[in-house]
Amino acid sequence: MRIVILVLAATLPASAILYNIDQPVPISLAHAEYYVSARLWGDGGIMMRFGLGLFDRVTLGMSYGGDYIIGGSTPQFYGRHRPDFQARLAILQEQGYIPNLVLGFENQGYDGYVQEQDVYEVREKGGYLCVGKTVDAIRTHCQFGLNYWNGVDAFAALNALLPGNVELIAEYDPAFNDHDEELKHRGFLNFGIGWTFAEKVRLVLGLRDVLGNRTETHLNRVLEISLNEHL
Repeated sequence: MRIVILVLAATLPASAILYNIDQPVPISLAHAEYYVSARLWGDGGIMMRFGLGLFDRVTLGMSYGGDYIIGGSTPQFYGRHRPDFQARLAILQEQGYIPNLVLGFENQGYDGYVQEQDVYEVREKGGYLCVGKTVDAIRTHCQFGLNYWNGVDAFAALNALLPGNVELIAEYDPAFNDHDEELKHRGFLNFGIGWTFAEKVRLVLGLRDVLGNRTETHLNRVLEISLNEHL
């Protein structure tokens, strides 16, 4: 039994991870567990997120931010002028051959806010269903999701855990539901590296839209710090 526990400890992240870079991870916070993060991105932009585990399988959260928060320009908060909302229900929790399976909703998108269409440049997930499974032999969590927001879309991610709680992250969103004529229809491919220390603080540096799906988002760099703790 002791050997089994040690193996599990070596293959699981040190804290609950709700997002890879852009894509949600199919887990829910435990009861009375909370998550808060600050994401630096775009034109001096900041986005704050907060999530709370109401029950062991239910997480509710919100987020808000804007551009030009850092720097000398006038801050421009997102056009909805209200926090965006996230919710997720863990239908299955990974155990043995059983994968993680989460039903969720979030109307927080990424990059610039398109006022005329009431959407973000990188579309919101809307309603989504996401499944994930850890491959213990290579210490990698693999996930795939389907979502609907102004059309059907999908997303996938790989998160490989290295020694020292360092993660290598790759994720892809084909952007099927983005009908912008200027889109290059390559999808959004992101890479990143994460590091969790003190078992509750996580830093992620991401390089987004590597394929150049949008001129505005090509090789956009983000830095995110998050805290995961119990009340």
